[in-house]
Amino acid sequence: MTLGAMLSLGVPLNVLEEGLASLGLNEFELSVTEKEYDGLPVTDVDVILYNKEHAWIHPYSGKYRNYGEIKAMIERTDFSSNVKKLSRRIFDIKAQAESEAHGVLVDEVQFHEVGAVDSIVDVVGTAICLDYVGAESVISTHVPTGFGTIECACGTLPVPAPATTAILKDTRLPHYRSDVKHELLTPTGAAILAGIVDSFLDDTDFDNNWNNADIVHIGRGVGKRNTGLPPMTMMITETNERR
Repeated sequence: MTLGAMLSLGVPLNVLEEGLASLGLNEFELSVTEKEYDGLPVTDVDVILYNKEHAWIHPYSGKYRNYGEIKAMIERTDFSSNVKKLSRRIFDIKAQAESEAHGVLVDEVQFHEVGAVDSIVDVVGTAICLDYVGAESVISTHVPTGFGTIECACGTLPVPAPATTAILKDTRLPHYRSDVKHELLTPTGAAILAGIVDSFLDDTDFDNNWNNADIVHIGRGVGKRNTGLPPMTMMITETNERR
């Protein structure tokens, strides 16, 4: 949803694709679909993995990249220092939470949300897009988590998942349960928000804030699940602040 909102906001697809290509990953392609949601234009970005055989294998089976390998991959690229720094910041947040959840060293954390590739694309792609936008500051509303349980490679887990819960605790990310019985906030999503957002406002303060701003662009991103919630919406104001 984050990548979809960024492309809808005006980041050229070729900027994202060329940036991701420098990682040297030949395991995926992006599928971008323009849709409508309640009469509004939205963008759906799907990371298509060429090989999904490891998607439901236990994370510490040796089939996944660990964080030490991912850090080295990012450092080998020709990304700007800002993209590298932002990518590392987001991954640091997620790796620390996964380390707590699985009881392993941070550099040995293996990312297993449909394989490490998906996490790499989401995290590094967000850093590429945000760097292109050149936001001076990022403001967000409080984040819904959902509730219930999910099935994954580790078995049946509560919502929010243990790694998401660790991120919420460690970063004090403002959040609320919501009434939707689905996982609304993944560990990757929580890490991205914790890594890029400078300040959080409740819905009333947020609405008052941007209603008085000069909005230049609006972008909306959606996921695959219809939760009844509105799409992820991003706005650029005249002061170049993304909300």
